[in-house]
Amino acid sequence: MSAQPAEHGGGGRFGLPPMDTVQELRAALRAGHGFHGDAERLDGELAEQLLRRVPVDQVSEVDELGTVVDLAAVAEILAAYRGRVLLAADPEAVDAVDQAVAELLSRQGAE
Repeated sequence: MSAQPAEHGGGGRFGLPPMDTVQELRAALRAGHGFHGDAERLDGELAEQLLRRVPVDQVSEVDELGTVVDLAAVAEILAAYRGRVLLAADPEAVDAVDQAVAELLSRQGAE
């Protein structure tokens, strides 16, 4: 049985590059896809998660390892940034977000 390609990469949609790996996602962000500052925020969130240490006595069935990385949390971070790239590339979505932000700001100004 061979591994199947990921369905969630986004490559081709909205003219976006592939984002199936961490390197491809980082390259897309550094090329200006996504929102301003996303590339730096992704690197920071990944570094924070990868440097987080979980004591062995808090993880069941880990005998010899001193630390573990929560790969589910890393996957969630990557999925969130893929979503941000897709959102930023969709003109209708950007318009909807801009309209919602403008409405919220006008409500705050009215209070």
